[in-house]
Amino acid sequence: EKDDEKDDADYSLLRKFGDRERDYIPNTTPGSIYKVSLDNSHPLAFGYPDYYFTLKKDSRVFEFIKNGWNVGVIKKDDKVAGFVGANLQRKLQDGLIFGVQQMGRGTITYLTDDVLFREFWENGKLLFCNAVFFVGQ
Repeated sequence: EKDDEKDDADYSLLRKFGDRERDYIPNTTPGSIYKVSLDNSHPLAFGYPDYYFTLKKDSRVFEFIKNGWNVGVIKKDDKVAGFVGANLQRKLQDGLIFGVQQMGRGTITYLTDDVLFREFWENGKLLFCNAVFFVGQ
């Protein structure tokens, strides 16, 4: 039921069905590769050079950790390959991809990407093993 006292119509809600794909594309990536800067002195990144190539399939990236270790970060212009929508490309920079934080008597390990994606992303197996066996020890 329409409120008679409300004069201001929100025309931004009037989207066209035919524009749904065009509206979706700027905010997505079907799969792109980013070069992540690593702190390879941290146990999570043992065995790696100072970089790691990650497969981004979504918009997940965290703020830098204030009380912890920013082990893997994406910096500006670190996209290597693949399509990234314009709005998402602005978001996927200067953010945390891998991190470690102490919490109580335990440790939280942040992995924003699936480092074992479909068993074909070989680069992430060592990172996963490091997370399980070395972090928090």
